[in-house]
Amino acid sequence: MKFKNALKIAIPVFSVLLVAAAFSFTQKDNDPVEKLVASLQKWTETQPQEKVYLHTDKPYYMVGDTIWFKAYVTIGSKHQLSALSGAVYVDLYNEADSLAKSLKLPLIAGMTKGSFVLPDSSSRDGNYRIRAYTQWMRNSDPAFFYDKILRVGNSVANTVFCKINYEYSKDGSKDVVTAVLTYSNDKGEALSNRKVDYALLENGYEKVFSGNKETDNYGQLKIKLQGGKSGKLQDKHLTAKLQTREKEIVIKEFAIKSISTQTDVQFFPESGPLVSGVRTRVAFKATGTDGLGVPVKGVIIDNDGKEVETFEATHLGMGQFRLMPEKGKLYQAKVTYPDGSEKSVKLPPVLESGYVLSVYNNTETDTVLVRIIANPSVLEKGSQTVSLIAQSGGSVSYASSMPIGKAQTSLSIPAKDLPSGITQFTLFSSTGDPMNERIIFIQNNDQMDVKLSTAKKVYAAKEKVEIDVSAASANGAPISGNFSVSVVSEDAVPVDEAKENTIFSQILLSSDIKGYIEKPSYYFNNPTEETKSNLDLLMLTQGYRRFVWKDITAGKPFQPAFKAEKLTTNVTGRLLSLGEKPIAGGKITLINNKLGVVIDTVTNAEGYYKFSDLLITNEISFTLQGRNAKGGKNVEIKVDKIRDQDRTPNMNVGDLDTDLGKSLMASLENSKKQDAEMVRNGQMGRAQQLNEVIISAKKRKRLFGYDLVLDGHADFTYRPSNVQAFGTLLEWLRATVTNVEFRSAEADCGPVTMPFSRNERMKVFLDGREINDCEVQDLFYLDPLDIDRVDVARTNAAIMSMTGGPSLFLATKRGIGVLRSGYTPEVVSYAPRGFNPVKEFYAPVYDSNSRITDLRSTVYWNPGVLVGSNGKGKISFFNADTKGVYRVVIEGINGDGLLGRQVYKYEVK
Repeated sequence: MKFKNALKIAIPVFSVLLVAAAFSFTQKDNDPVEKLVASLQKWTETQPQEKVYLHTDKPYYMVGDTIWFKAYVTIGSKHQLSALSGAVYVDLYNEADSLAKSLKLPLIAGMTKGSFVLPDSSSRDGNYRIRAYTQWMRNSDPAFFYDKILRVGNSVANTVFCKINYEYSKDGSKDVVTAVLTYSNDKGEALSNRKVDYALLENGYEKVFSGNKETDNYGQLKIKLQGGKSGKLQDKHLTAKLQTREKEIVIKEFAIKSISTQTDVQFFPESGPLVSGVRTRVAFKATGTDGLGVPVKGVIIDNDGKEVETFEATHLGMGQFRLMPEKGKLYQAKVTYPDGSEKSVKLPPVLESGYVLSVYNNTETDTVLVRIIANPSVLEKGSQTVSLIAQSGGSVSYASSMPIGKAQTSLSIPAKDLPSGITQFTLFSSTGDPMNERIIFIQNNDQMDVKLSTAKKVYAAKEKVEIDVSAASANGAPISGNFSVSVVSEDAVPVDEAKENTIFSQILLSSDIKGYIEKPSYYFNNPTEETKSNLDLLMLTQGYRRFVWKDITAGKPFQPAFKAEKLTTNVTGRLLSLGEKPIAGGKITLINNKLGVVIDTVTNAEGYYKFSDLLITNEISFTLQGRNAKGGKNVEIKVDKIRDQDRTPNMNVGDLDTDLGKSLMASLENSKKQDAEMVRNGQMGRAQQLNEVIISAKKRKRLFGYDLVLDGHADFTYRPSNVQAFGTLLEWLRATVTNVEFRSAEADCGPVTMPFSRNERMKVFLDGREINDCEVQDLFYLDPLDIDRVDVARTNAAIMSMTGGPSLFLATKRGIGVLRSGYTPEVVSYAPRGFNPVKEFYAPVYDSNSRITDLRSTVYWNPGVLVGSNGKGKISFFNADTKGVYRVVIEGINGDGLLGRQVYKYEVK
């Protein structure tokens, strides 16, 4: 499928301003830039880039809430809604950075909606992550997935609060990081002299070290963190189990907010190198141990000890200065940190010969000035030919080859001819090798103008509100579009707008930049000369690596590991003999286990089969049966499976909240009021529901429900990842699970393989059901890809007393709890990822007699607001009882890829 509008390569005719000297373009037949443009166009056509953005109803949540979201999937440099993928995956990771829930949702015209429930009974407060991607996006770097932090506050019933801070010290030459945990109750009183068991884990489950301590009189305890095998603390988490006076265990999980043991300062000469004799802008970025910018300053000195420049950070640890590098000189920065300490950092070496590509985005004249500066050593070689390409998302905006005969060659490009977002300028040698690169950000006034209006600015509680929506292009012409709208009580959910993730910051910026961006919306909420200048600092320091030019020009054919999914699914595989040879003409029967529908097909000459265009929901599973051409059973049937996306490192360490109780206080207070109102109106409050689950013996007698083992309670928890090398679950268990031995034992069905702990045979539970020894053998034949989680209980006395001894708990991804009896290679069970059901947001309708107090923080959520061709639309809803300012946020995209967003506020008294 070709996307003509999204992938069209256009090279506009610009008025080229020659500042330094006039030059003529090379002849077309000899123009090396044509090969580069052709290679880029081929790359763009075969690898169109999709992006995902999630509009959530609010920026953070409470345990017990529902996370409502709408997904927008765009393609290409024009950000048009994608028709390439028919499914999007949305993963929710909990406070231990462990997968809590994963959804597969159908994409219709590049959009879908969904929700995650944060149940009181199994969710805890913490820094959650929400990640979204399509299968097609998995062919690129996962750094370009949608991946954001969502803070989740304590439930009403949880009265134990804990914050984490870090101390940094030296032990001889070794850097030491100490985590400081501070426990308090909901009244702010220190929880002193409480026992805490703790462990540092990596990869979600591997224990680096563990121990136990008691809190001091101030409710504090200190834990020296060790990096383990990698020596690094990033992508690890700390689990701490505090015992209350009532002998209840309260578990807190903390992703470690320490990306290094000291502030990191890096220097970035514009476009790449420092070149002797060429005055160059040098940008720098100072990143603290917590991932956030640090306001450093300092001086630049040469190898003679002479001070040549000074510098000081002006925005989030970033700044710039100019430097005239001299041939044979070495430079270093003497950096002064906010606490007065100092450190020396070497600058990149100075090249004796080369170019500097300098780009100035002049917002006053709406032009982009490009200067190609050659140092004297280059000019001594005579006239040189270079090529310059400017592109955005693979769409070329400017491409030309030119001779260089003077020290400086300049050209001017109208900013309106460049698309909004990141534009990459690359300078190539005459042989087509990239030499210099510079990215800039274009903020044209070319987005949708979305407006919201109400009949009045002040309303009463529970009063009906009607909001008129209008959408127009930049020139005022009415346009249609598809939008999502949230209405939130700002008093219950205060918002730091600079830290928000919006459709502009994600689609135009974050989705194209690797690494963490601090306060992304700062650059878009109210663009000024200052914000645009600071955004250019980000471009100078952060970098852009959607692709590597050398890989493109090499012309290697692109063979995607993951195909773009349609709305329907194909079930494919192969039929083999027991000697691993393909069987042609074999009969394959596909049985829908839920509906009992049976479909047949025949294998081709190589033994491959295919069932096409199946619409699969998440609860559907299949049984496949194979026979050879004569009906014989001595065959083995295999099913092609797409492995789930592994957990990716958390790149947003800077957004981790170390004191949720304090930062989410307003939402916590509102949540308490909600619970009190539920009780006052004769409803069971969330506190009572949660406490009953924790302490009720009657409830706990549901011994074999998988909810028995909550996160953090087992001795070890494992989640399969990187399992391609293992053919069966047993192989993976033996290689992964520690302190458990898998060995032969006797059972009614003969010799079996069973798990043992300290020579005691362990009980095995599958999806909440205890299975017998013979069923365990069938379990071990499963593909490890089918397993979501394995919990090991071998020392936890509470769990073992309820199960009758050490136990192994396994949960399958989609409830594959029915096992076949014995090894039957001609039959296979298959539960593919199907689409998850979607809930609808309940918007109450009130009349004058309504007496139930409504304190919901999300008052209204509508992911499907349509604006017609006349540019008009309307929404209506009823206010809650919460007083104060209500914040309305509308976001969306139209058919041409124009982005729109507007924030509107009114008051409820």
